[in-house]
Amino acid sequence: MSTSRTAIVLAGGRSSRFGLNKGLQTLAGKALIRHVAERLSGAVDEVLVVVGRDESKAKYEAVLLSLARVINDDQEGKNPLVGVVSGLRAVESDLVAVLACDTPFISRAVIDLLFQRASDADAAIPRWNAGRIEPLQAVYRRLPTLRAAQEALANRDSSQKEMINRLARVVYISVEDEIRSIDPSLRTFFNINAREDMLAAERMAGEKNSSQ
Repeated sequence: MSTSRTAIVLAGGRSSRFGLNKGLQTLAGKALIRHVAERLSGAVDEVLVVVGRDESKAKYEAVLLSLARVINDDQEGKNPLVGVVSGLRAVESDLVAVLACDTPFISRAVIDLLFQRASDADAAIPRWNAGRIEPLQAVYRRLPTLRAAQEALANRDSSQKEMINRLARVVYISVEDEIRSIDPSLRTFFNINAREDMLAAERMAGEKNSSQ
């Protein structure tokens, strides 16, 4: 059984609010997907970027170079679970981080914590005190998660919550009480949904103390 760490970054589909592939948009002179891959390079052994079935791998490979391997979704569908299944099928690591392509300030320390906490569980998922979870900045055990995601899709439920509900052992990590202690600004969860978020990210990228 492999003990290496892999990160799967979901970059499939066009953002309805952006109208473009967010992962290829430029932030501080680099594509968003490259920011994510660079942040992960010190925390995992392999970065796998999953793009839509009909998207051009070459466009992502051109900006990522040797930072990541790029694959296309292996089935139709524009939802995260399709990308999760495609990614999990393509890797061998027992523990896999699953992330979105629009979180350019991912904290390596947070990713390391998630891998540690998932060592005896099927998943380690950040959870806010109000109950909201962060399923796209979490670490999963590959085989049970692959089964759970496939079952959810077969049941015509493409929600990440349905996948997680099918896992036997899930560890939830408090965002406010634990993760904030290593990422005080919680920038690791900052994601870009609209163009005004990109403007905020430009300002944040220029600050010296961006979360690592």
